[in-house]
Amino acid sequence: MIILSIPYLNNNYVIQKAKEYPNYWKEFRLDYSTDFQAFPLEVIDEKTILTIRSEKEGGKYRIDINDKIKFYKDRISNTNCLCDLEINEITDQDILHIPKNNLILSYHDFAEEIDFTKLKEIVRKSNSLPSGFLKIAVNISKYSDLIRLSKLIPESNKPVIFAGMGKLGKISRILFRYLDADATFIGLPNNPTAKGQLTTEEAEFFKLNSISQKTQIGGIIGGNQVEYSLGIKYYNDLFTKEKLDALYLPFVTDDVDDMWNWINKANINFYGFSITMPFKKIIGAKKQLSAVNLFLPKTSEMLNTDLTAFQKSIEILKIKKAESILIIGSGATAEIALRAFQTFDNITISSRNEFSGNKLAKENNKEFTQLKLLKNCRYDLIINCTPLGTKNEDIIELLKLKLPKKVIELPYKQKNTLLINRCIENEIDYIDGKRFWILQAKVQQQKFIITIHALGG
Repeated sequence: MIILSIPYLNNNYVIQKAKEYPNYWKEFRLDYSTDFQAFPLEVIDEKTILTIRSEKEGGKYRIDINDKIKFYKDRISNTNCLCDLEINEITDQDILHIPKNNLILSYHDFAEEIDFTKLKEIVRKSNSLPSGFLKIAVNISKYSDLIRLSKLIPESNKPVIFAGMGKLGKISRILFRYLDADATFIGLPNNPTAKGQLTTEEAEFFKLNSISQKTQIGGIIGGNQVEYSLGIKYYNDLFTKEKLDALYLPFVTDDVDDMWNWINKANINFYGFSITMPFKKIIGAKKQLSAVNLFLPKTSEMLNTDLTAFQKSIEILKIKKAESILIIGSGATAEIALRAFQTFDNITISSRNEFSGNKLAKENNKEFTQLKLLKNCRYDLIINCTPLGTKNEDIIELLKLKLPKKVIELPYKQKNTLLINRCIENEIDYIDGKRFWILQAKVQQQKFIITIHALGG
């Protein structure tokens, strides 16, 4: 059950939104108005939830509990809708006024970390009270929370409506069925009613209504930038075209061990993961490997498809071994670039981190030059293996470099980076970040589809 949460801003607004989204269950947040009594009766039906949140649990205005219960009772008698009461703010006597099948008992905890002892008590309390549903709304700050929730939620003797909030709120809502929950909330693009809500567009894009525990899960692991990965649309469109029951999701983390623990312990069909900054080396090290950007959990296979993309780029740009090459960066991608160009002699490495840059250069018998010493230098090929360019930095101007003959630019965004714009203006041959991504994605695509089929997708 997917529930669209709509704030009661005014009558015209809720009537319009009810007409716009006829196929969803709807929750109307009446606490967004000082006059909830004026809410239009014509938009309420059996697939409606009326919620008047208390101030203590996120409501906008103070509302007397007796007025709330009387309002609920009247609306239920007229429409057979559902109504929400906070489990911690009601008495047994309050519950008797609401028909069991029409009552949602809700629990909200806005603390950064989940108090699982307290949450377990809430489930036990709910089990002893007459109601149709239990709603749980908590902040999800780490992936291991999802494992604990998947074990706790089945202890409820009634269907659970789950609403993840905070840093991992959206991912937890997409995966609500893997938590053994029966429903989750989504929100309107410009008027969410909670942090971490998926928008209606996101719910439709990720086919939230059709996800089951059989849906195979994969995606891209990295920092905040993964939310803008080209792979999100590319792979999900591919899976739709191929009629595969699989999803490709952005897994943002700053704790790769937490993520790794979840992958290994969650009861989910994981078909595979793309790995990006800053975890290519860290995840590779778990299998005693150098930098990797592809992990297939079922077979424990790890690969680096960036190497393939660099090799293809050499062919496309017709790079000659005598050409001078500048590699900017000293991380995992720069290391892979050096592997692809291992038979090329005229290579210079430069990076902000001089220690790692020097180390990488010595290990590969190449020259290292400080960024500040690149002024007025000219190279036949520049390879940018850093995020420089994603925030409109002009790498040529920044480093005072002369224009090269060729460019491999790994960063990408919706519009061209300034370095790629320079290439276009000056007729310089280039491989931009999007094309580079496509070159490496062909290998990942093949691996993902083979794995999905093998797992029964």
